[in-house]
Amino acid sequence: MAHYDVLIIGGGPAGYTAAIAAAGRGAKVALVEAERPGGACVHYACIPTNIMAGAAASFLDARELAVHGVLETGERFSLPRAAARKDALVAQMAKGIAAALRISKVEVIQGRATFSGRSAVAITEAGGQRDVTADAFVIATGTRWDPPSVPGAAPDRVLTADAVQALHSPPSSAVVLAAGPAGSGFSLEYAFLLATAGSSVTIVTDQPRILPALDTSVATTVRGMLEGAGIQVFTGATIRAEGSNAVITADGRSDTVPAEVFVAADVRRPYFETLNPGAAAVEASADGIAVDSSCRTSNPAVFAAGDVTGQVMLSSAATHMGEVAGLNAAGGTARTRLAHIPHVLQMFPEVAWIGLTEEQAVAGHRDVVTGVFDLAYNARAIALGAREGIVKVVAERELGEVLGVHVAGPGAAEIANIAAAVMQAEVSLHDLAAMTFWHPSMGESLAEAARRALARF
Repeated sequence: MAHYDVLIIGGGPAGYTAAIAAAGRGAKVALVEAERPGGACVHYACIPTNIMAGAAASFLDARELAVHGVLETGERFSLPRAAARKDALVAQMAKGIAAALRISKVEVIQGRATFSGRSAVAITEAGGQRDVTADAFVIATGTRWDPPSVPGAAPDRVLTADAVQALHSPPSSAVVLAAGPAGSGFSLEYAFLLATAGSSVTIVTDQPRILPALDTSVATTVRGMLEGAGIQVFTGATIRAEGSNAVITADGRSDTVPAEVFVAADVRRPYFETLNPGAAAVEASADGIAVDSSCRTSNPAVFAAGDVTGQVMLSSAATHMGEVAGLNAAGGTARTRLAHIPHVLQMFPEVAWIGLTEEQAVAGHRDVVTGVFDLAYNARAIALGAREGIVKVVAERELGEVLGVHVAGPGAAEIANIAAAVMQAEVSLHDLAAMTFWHPSMGESLAEAARRALARF
């Protein structure tokens, strides 16, 4: 029977990062992956979405230049060509991950692992089954799609993100189902992508507004951007299919919109059904596998990282947790730091946020001060052709602690990354406002928003 120092179950960002981290401490490591290293992030979720939505944004950039006569173009956005480009880039990234595992001397086993005891798993491979033991385990099995049912619609009419990526042509119409309070907002990326490809798009949410995690004033700006792109938005709504249409009911009235397909890209659930965690005395629930700040489960020799824990369900968080879990499975003492991870939506323009909204800070009885900067006055945004955008800083008044940053506009991702560094390093609002950034750059807008907050002290 084969024995390893550390056995990783799952080959996504958390899994392959954990494997490389454990191997870096000298451990004998194996990684069990049912499909291909890279996981949902590389093959179905964030990377493909970023590539395809990024292509759509580049197309709109080019069209903006054409409006001003700088670029002559009559081309239309091609969804299948964008998908083909995505496939090529994903394959390239997957090869890079496989090479990194090989260089780290991690043994990769293609199969499905099931716990058969506290320190043993049965691995089902193409050629049969074998038993393996290890001193420590890292569970990194990620999530599975769990699309909602739409009353009146056949299940194959409700598409997940990977199904949209595989379309040979855009649907004539799509109703995008935005998730509830815990939703990431990724469905909005697909609304943007399909609208750019020529589909008639409608967004529907049962929440009072889109993007509940985003500050209200910034979310209002985002809604205006979506509607300006011809996308209808319904909030506080219910939906049912009726033939080739959808009937949307909100505020006491019903509207009928075309709906060739329904899109649900936010609905993933922690996946461990075939893992049999109970055999290893690992506590698990529908919310995920519970871990402490060292990524240790209820079994001290079993760690878990990434989306399967149900914590911050982002690949950046999964990578961080994988690093911590891998180090600790090999005898380390690392701890997670998940409080300051930015969230980004690849749209046109980008949307990003980190930390608390003004509403959340006030609800937490904080004495709050805010600063808002209109990107119409940022030189770099003007050079990029941005027509609207906003940066909002939320801070605590007495000590000047930066509590949150919310952005809609070009360069939102990089502004949020700067904000993450500011918040993790505990840079005060006063020091942020005093920073000098390269001119012209989007980073200047963060300092400008901080200065406007200071002016309200």
